[in-house]
Amino acid sequence: MTDNENVQNTPPEGETVENSAAEEAQEPETAQAAPVPDEAEEKYPYSVRETRDEEGSVKRYVVEVERSVLDEKLQGILKDLRKTVMIDGFRPGKAPLQLLKNRFGKDAQEDALKDLATNVGGQIVTADSLDAVSEPQLHESKVEEGQPVVLEVDIEVRPKIDATEYTDGEYEIEMPKAEEGVVERQVEQICQANATYEEPEDKEKAFEKGDGASVDVEVVDSEGKRIESLCQENVFMRDPFATLLPEVAQAMVGKKPGEMFTQEVERTVKNREGGDVTHKDTYTVTLREVKLKVVPALDDEFAKDVGDFENLEALRKRIQDDLNEQRDRQKRQQAMEKILDHIIETNPFAAPRTIVAAQEYQTIMRDSNQLQQMGLSFQDIGLSSEGYLEQARSNAERFVKINLLINAIGEKEKIEATDEDVDKEIERRAEAEGRKPLAIRARLEAEKQLEGLKRELTVQRVEDFLMAKNQITVKEVDPAEAKKAEEGEEKA
Repeated sequence: MTDNENVQNTPPEGETVENSAAEEAQEPETAQAAPVPDEAEEKYPYSVRETRDEEGSVKRYVVEVERSVLDEKLQGILKDLRKTVMIDGFRPGKAPLQLLKNRFGKDAQEDALKDLATNVGGQIVTADSLDAVSEPQLHESKVEEGQPVVLEVDIEVRPKIDATEYTDGEYEIEMPKAEEGVVERQVEQICQANATYEEPEDKEKAFEKGDGASVDVEVVDSEGKRIESLCQENVFMRDPFATLLPEVAQAMVGKKPGEMFTQEVERTVKNREGGDVTHKDTYTVTLREVKLKVVPALDDEFAKDVGDFENLEALRKRIQDDLNEQRDRQKRQQAMEKILDHIIETNPFAAPRTIVAAQEYQTIMRDSNQLQQMGLSFQDIGLSSEGYLEQARSNAERFVKINLLINAIGEKEKIEATDEDVDKEIERRAEAEGRKPLAIRARLEAEKQLEGLKRELTVQRVEDFLMAKNQITVKEVDPAEAKKAEEGEEKA
């Protein structure tokens, strides 16, 4: 889109707007990093027996801690427990520690071991200058009377990546050929979108295709239960054939205001096993009012009304510019997808499990909330829960890998957005929103998004670098074939 006003509410015919692949590299949600021990916090002495790398960017430290340290820690936990626990026959705070140890000793020792692992792990993070992405975790422990306590402490770290083979690649992408007449169709769509609706002279006029209508819609399933997400009351539809199911809209043709009709509709959805299940729903529609559609004349005055255009030709030029920009974005998105796939393949590493899990959770919550707002489930859109979760996990892992690789390439090539870049972006946004740059900056600072903006601009600069350093060949294909191929990829 351009920086000025948007001249259309829908994307150009046959085109969609997609985010660039490298935009995935925005910093993902991460778990809390390992805390650095406070100077005032007691640091338990330990010795490292062994260090080894484990799957998922985890470093495992096998350490020894004197048994007396565990005993002292356990004693402290039991004393704290005595202050709150209620035991028959004893007043609060008066129960013997041995009794508490007999009853709660196993759980208390587990807590003590975890606290020791966190404490020692924090010291290791500092001592070894580790870039930890989560708190140290106790993997296993070995406690024997009279022997030092052995702890296996897992510390998940951000992998150090020396990215290679990200330049001098050759990639071919397919783009649909530019169709003739797209601009005129877009102008017509804008004209139709700006149509007004007027009451007909004949108040008893029957509904015809092309009319607008105010309706009540009630939908029940085969058991007579209301489907709330589909029910509407006194809603005006500019084009019922675009809003209602075809069978329902067609059944409304010929009906007059005040009339009610019912229409049964069959819909097929996927069940948990991926099989087709057919439901029969019944639509009850009351036609409240019919209005006539009045399309404005397509002339220079119309162009001035819909935007800051001198004439109709200026409107057409803006639409063509938007189409060109959209085509460039699609080309860039496809190219970056292929470049990043190659970089991931040639730079194998284990994505930190904690970051992947956090990103996966964030994605699942977002998708679940969106479906819930629409009154749908994963099965309604043809996905099983198991299949969706598997895909969400795969996408989260790819997202994290892209983020880390973009960081690595940026650091290696010394690519970073400057304060001047941020200032220019703020000025661009201010112009687009018709506001002062100072107001945009104040908002970003108040929402703590200034650093995020700088990170976003750095990603764009890394993407620019990758596009410039790789050869991209565009193969133009028939639009119908491109759409068919895209549908085939979605099914796969």
